[in-house]
Amino acid sequence: MSIKSVTISRFGTLGLGRVRYWLLAVVSAIALLLPALVGPAQAAYPAFQDAYVNDYGQVLSASDKSQVRAQLEQFRSRTGVHAVLLTVNSIYDYGTGDDAIEPFATNLFNTWGIGNAARNDGILLLVAPGDRKVRIELGSGYDRSYDRVAQAIIDDAILPQFRQGNISQGTAIGVNEIIESFDPSQPPAVNPLLSYVPPALANWVSPEVAIGGGLAAGGVGAVSGLFALGHWKRYHKRNCPQCQVEMERLDEQADDRYLNAGQRAEESIKSVDYDVWLCRSCDHHEVFDYSSFGSGYQKCPGCRHKTMKVSSHTLVSPTYHSTGTAEISEVCGFCDRTHHYTRTIPMKTPPSSSSSSGGGHSSGGGASGSW
Repeated sequence: MSIKSVTISRFGTLGLGRVRYWLLAVVSAIALLLPALVGPAQAAYPAFQDAYVNDYGQVLSASDKSQVRAQLEQFRSRTGVHAVLLTVNSIYDYGTGDDAIEPFATNLFNTWGIGNAARNDGILLLVAPGDRKVRIELGSGYDRSYDRVAQAIIDDAILPQFRQGNISQGTAIGVNEIIESFDPSQPPAVNPLLSYVPPALANWVSPEVAIGGGLAAGGVGAVSGLFALGHWKRYHKRNCPQCQVEMERLDEQADDRYLNAGQRAEESIKSVDYDVWLCRSCDHHEVFDYSSFGSGYQKCPGCRHKTMKVSSHTLVSPTYHSTGTAEISEVCGFCDRTHHYTRTIPMKTPPSSSSSSGGGHSSGGGASGSW
């Protein structure tokens, strides 16, 4: 037999060149099929190293990082709301398969379990300078009206700084506005004002004096103006869009006539307060809803009313080496819908990292921006 050929059963004699060709084709086919056979690569989201600030994008100055961490820690201690800052150079540096900042933020939020599992009130501020993207991701316990608050913070407070190249300062301002606007003890912000006090100024004058007295640089507005604006938007005079006659805001007893059963149920448990404005001339009326963040109720997927309570029961506690499992129970007091499911509790992190995850969940609420 010639050394330049090889005999293969059923296929006759093939030249060595053709054998190499077929072997190469088989190896290439295996290489192409291997990912499908073994499944997709596991998502590699950034590690949850710190409970409040994970500056993997290295955008914060030392002073801003220290201040932001202290603010977020105090905010959580005072209100129970867990807010986290994450910076990355680019979301595409991680093997997650997410093609945009929105799914990346949502999936990372749920991987980390930010916020209280029962209230789902966590907040994530994600900054990706390499992508020129920023995202505020909200826990599923927030009403969709808070998406507009998050968008206003990005548009009015963060992006103007980012467009000037002030990434560290813009991030610090964003954190400060989140704390101001999502404080459950205060009314929700209508149009967040710039209330950031530079560290240099804070060294010799308190934030309260700086804000109240209008001493902060950049035209810092008085916090009282924010509340006055919210009060005006709710109670200012309204004219009927049909006949232009001034409308009347009904009291709590009279407005029930214009609310459906679900809305009356929300008012009875104080999860939502409704205002009804009536035109006495043509009987036209308008209904406005004002959600109460601190009520502990969430919107029911069934009846769409904010009458659902969510509770969490740990089935398997997480350890430093393995995740845990929690049973989540959703019970609506209006439509009697009940839903039980399990959720993975992230692994515990060493105490030295000061990290603490509450198993919170996001459904994709929030806002994004680019510069």
